[in-house]
Amino acid sequence: MDPNIYVLIKNEYDRRRKKAIDELEARKSELYYHVPRLEEIEEEIHRAGFKYNKLLLMGLLSSDSAEEELTTAIDNLGEERSKLLSKYGYPSDYLTPAFACDKCSDTGIVASVSGDKTCVCYKQQLINYIYDQSNLSITGNEGFASFLADFYADVPSEARYGIKKSPRRQILGILENCKNFVENFGSSEVRNLLFSGPTGVGKTYMSGCIAIELMNRGYTVLYQTAPSLFNTIYEYRYKSSNDDSYDNSVYKSIMEANLLIIDDIGTESPTGMRYAELLGIMDTRCANDKRKPCKTIIATNIDLKKLFEYYDERVVSRITGSYDIFRFAGDDIRRLKNSTPP
Repeated sequence: MDPNIYVLIKNEYDRRRKKAIDELEARKSELYYHVPRLEEIEEEIHRAGFKYNKLLLMGLLSSDSAEEELTTAIDNLGEERSKLLSKYGYPSDYLTPAFACDKCSDTGIVASVSGDKTCVCYKQQLINYIYDQSNLSITGNEGFASFLADFYADVPSEARYGIKKSPRRQILGILENCKNFVENFGSSEVRNLLFSGPTGVGKTYMSGCIAIELMNRGYTVLYQTAPSLFNTIYEYRYKSSNDDSYDNSVYKSIMEANLLIIDDIGTESPTGMRYAELLGIMDTRCANDKRKPCKTIIATNIDLKKLFEYYDERVVSRITGSYDIFRFAGDDIRRLKNSTPP
């Protein structure tokens, strides 16, 4: 996990908590001006706590007696405060901070008998940041549960689809392999994935399904088209040494995100430098995968034979050596959806 994400979330919690407390102080200031007795009650509650703690430390009261007397005193003062708030038309929680999360009071941590634990709101905040940073359009994609095989023909036609199986049987097999990829994502034994096939047969959508399943488990994901990927790298090469204010977070994510999805590979202009950059990404991520999950999905519309002719031998060797290759087949799903009556 990128440590910067934790810093961002901590800053967000600090901001929320400060906002809630500042708003409370503003309400107090306005209310105490109109109802001075409420400020007196708050001061008396503080003095009561201090008084009984002092008596307890001096041994003048037993712990049970101190607790009972303190509780009674605070309850009486609290009851008087509630009556005053009601009398002047204020809600009973008007002098309580309006935290976004009541469970953790906007700290991200919930205290329990067994020890402090991460609040559910923190886990959701973490997922939200991971989603925002993924660069992936996930509208309407809810993971594997939303992947439908109904748009894939159930009748084999090697002449039409280039495979002996029916497209539906093919995609169901790919789906099971992708589920296994997610389930065993943390293992360094799990290989990267390469999706090939014509436009519109579900490669990007399947990549999105995998991304969502992993992001829901707290893994970081970065989606890049091949042209954008290389533009980011070239920008980094130029600006990192010439611009002190340059933000290299996207470049770092290319190398370090738990899952990198490179879409439309083969659409970028072929140059020796780009081959070297792609090779560098593959090698760096494979090395990183030995200490933490750092896997890659490559998707291409180009036929595998042409793709391997497109790249030099070193790139092809890396792909065949560390990627499981899946061929998507079928009709253009977008056209099928557009032609299907509502």
